[in-house]
Amino acid sequence: MPSPGVWFRKSSILEFLMEQNKKGRTRNFQKTIPAHINPTDLPDGLSYDPIQSRWRFNYFDNLGKRHWRRVGSKTSTLKQLLSNIDRLGIEKPETFNWLIEEYMKSTRFLDLKGNTQKDYRYYFKLLKQQKTKDGSIGNVLLKNWTTGLCQRLITKIETDNGLSIAKHVHSFLSLTFTFAKNYDYVPTNHATGVYTSKKRSKQQYVQDNIYNKLLAYAKHRGSIMPKTKGSSPYYIYSVMEIAYLCRLRGVEVRTITEDFLLPHGVKCERRKGSLTNIILYSDRLLSVLDHTIIKRNNIWKTKNSAVPISASDRCLIVNNDGQKISASAYHSAWQKFIKFAIADKVITNDQRFSLHDLKRKGISDTLGSGSDKKDAGGHASDASVLVYSKKPIEVQPANEKGLKTINYKIKSTNLKVLLNKNI
Repeated sequence: MPSPGVWFRKSSILEFLMEQNKKGRTRNFQKTIPAHINPTDLPDGLSYDPIQSRWRFNYFDNLGKRHWRRVGSKTSTLKQLLSNIDRLGIEKPETFNWLIEEYMKSTRFLDLKGNTQKDYRYYFKLLKQQKTKDGSIGNVLLKNWTTGLCQRLITKIETDNGLSIAKHVHSFLSLTFTFAKNYDYVPTNHATGVYTSKKRSKQQYVQDNIYNKLLAYAKHRGSIMPKTKGSSPYYIYSVMEIAYLCRLRGVEVRTITEDFLLPHGVKCERRKGSLTNIILYSDRLLSVLDHTIIKRNNIWKTKNSAVPISASDRCLIVNNDGQKISASAYHSAWQKFIKFAIADKVITNDQRFSLHDLKRKGISDTLGSGSDKKDAGGHASDASVLVYSKKPIEVQPANEKGLKTINYKIKSTNLKVLLNKNI
């Protein structure tokens, strides 16, 4: 039984342990386990002592102290072992993982919009990836959390993932500790007072040489077989080019479907108050669309995926399983790609940029007046243009229309059908 004075909550740890085994983690099993017991069915903490011919269960209490209890003999069945563990009255330790489980079962979390829930799960995943000297941050007992630990976590995430992600993770961390404080799980919100860098002014303009080097690097890594050394998702290249050429946010690129492809251009449905516009086709834009559709169709064919009937459900960009890309996977893939680019000395750490900076570059590179840039970016006000345009205004000389003949030869049969007209 637990040590005197150790208080446990009413929910059983047994359910928690068995659930962990369902998550596909790789485990090393004892070779001395009795033959009538399937090792894959064993919960964490349950082990067999061949010298004493007995089963024992190891666990930590909420004071961080390790305990072990004898729960059966060599001939005990798994059902008997689990029943004996349950009778011990051992409960889930109040770790950060436990807190998040409680929060995500609460109405506070369940009442949130689906996209917000996905974002919070992504921030939790980022936090769990952080390590302490004793292992994963998720296994740290709530009583051992401090403001200093929160500060070190956020600083590390800012260094690895950027300021924007760090601020979102900090907000999530503060939210969960507010929840914990309200239910007396912790005496205070440890995330209060944690410092992040000041919001940098949106002045970054991605230079052509940096963009072109990174674009070529993305295309190269995307051509390597997925999940092999040196590969990155093929769609990194597509996202970069479409975001730049169409002046789109990352989420706006990710959600483009076939019904956005009109005979004369791409319909760009913009968010955050920006206006929908149509970006006319150019050879370069047709080339990246062509490349993207061929890649997507090959994935669907290889995976034998069911192709959505409606054009509005057929995304141009899919993951390597042929499915719509989630926001968390999307951002995670970009961050990993940038880290690879820095490690391979394609760019320096000072030259790294966000996907959103490509919209800024696209607007800045638009020829013409401020009004032209405003229309190109779908801005509703002149003030927005000042935020995004970081180059001096360029205009055409007299009597020059600046139009180019489109002569790109489309390779994708699918794209030809979608456009439905000669381009």
